[in-house]
Amino acid sequence: MGRTTERKTPSRLQLWTGSIMVLAAAALITGTVAVADTQHGVNRVGRETAPLAQSASDLYFALSDLDSQTARQILTIGDNDLDTEQGDAQATVNSRVAEIDADLRQAIGGTSDPAVQGQFQTMLDKVTLYHDLSATALSLDQLSTNAAKGHPDPVALAYYSRATDVMHFDLLPVAAQIRDSYAHQLTDSAKSENDSWSLDTILVVVTTLLLLAALIVFQVRLSRMFHRTLNPFLALATVATAVFLVSGLSMTAQQSDRLKSAVDQHMDPYLGIQHARAVSFDAVGAMVRYTVAPNFGYDRGYTADVAALNGTAGAPGLLSSGLTDTDQALSRRAGTDWASVQRDAGKIKSEVDGGDVDSALTEATGIAGGQLGQDFYALDTHLGQAADTQLRAFQATMSDAQSGASGWGAVPAVLFGAVMALTLAGVWRRLAEYR
Repeated sequence: MGRTTERKTPSRLQLWTGSIMVLAAAALITGTVAVADTQHGVNRVGRETAPLAQSASDLYFALSDLDSQTARQILTIGDNDLDTEQGDAQATVNSRVAEIDADLRQAIGGTSDPAVQGQFQTMLDKVTLYHDLSATALSLDQLSTNAAKGHPDPVALAYYSRATDVMHFDLLPVAAQIRDSYAHQLTDSAKSENDSWSLDTILVVVTTLLLLAALIVFQVRLSRMFHRTLNPFLALATVATAVFLVSGLSMTAQQSDRLKSAVDQHMDPYLGIQHARAVSFDAVGAMVRYTVAPNFGYDRGYTADVAALNGTAGAPGLLSSGLTDTDQALSRRAGTDWASVQRDAGKIKSEVDGGDVDSALTEATGIAGGQLGQDFYALDTHLGQAADTQLRAFQATMSDAQSGASGWGAVPAVLFGAVMALTLAGVWRRLAEYR
């Protein structure tokens, strides 16, 4: 009976050892996959989908600002007192055209999808068309003998009308579609990372706990077989496994939380604020266009923009929803600024409708408090500060997530490789006793 037991003991040791090797290999695989998925999710959001969503949002904003600044140029022609405002508008237009051109060309080179490349190329062509039409309108108006302050040359106005049609029917709708598409990609990538983390967590917990349980039970059996209280190699392997279970899950959970926080609490609000800024530029541009061309229906565009910013039928508008997570004092200042802009715009419309174009022009371009130019500058400054704050917070959170996930790629292989080696070392001397 004793000899039979002696013959069975090495086989049992080998079986236990083999089982632990298998479980350690399974834990190694699931741990490696979990770490890799966490790093991939952080990098995908931080380096791919979030920058794309930001660029698309900024492109829409730049287009809206371009149209607003062109309207300012039209408004200031014929009034020498507004040369400074005209120069500032021209400088901003040149900057926006260069920015939009660079963004679109980068987008074309950043995708291999022919359909998407074609969409961006079409936008690039439309921006060139818009710029040509608006430049022609400005040139004709400056050279015309029929133009007067607040009353552009009819031919120039026709060219400008075509330019605004290109912007509002061809460019802005496509830019909005691209912006929304990339924003959805950002949300989907963050959700996908969270789903992946949940599945990885289950697999890591199951395989690591099974390995941990096998190591503990194996030590108990060895203690009974050989009447020793502790196998130091197996004890070290057990501690290493437990440490990985706690620290590894803590790392992946922390990075997942950071990723969710970065997207939900910072990037989404940033995109919302930029959207509100773009619509506010379009609203002010519409009122400026109404000043020089009240019969072209630009007041309807202004009304639509106001509804989008303020909300309708109890639904929150772009302004309030974009500023939800913004500093309350800054949010209140922006709200006050927007109320002032609406009041100024209403005054301008009343003056234009009453035939007092000179007063409307002064109101639209003035830099004193209570005038549209100054009040809108204050609004955009505060919205810009809110957007910059959210963008910096997003970048800081993503930087923490990327640094927190770095260096973990080789940890599962090193640790569970050590567990395998320690297990073999712990059993080797016991097996040697039967040779």
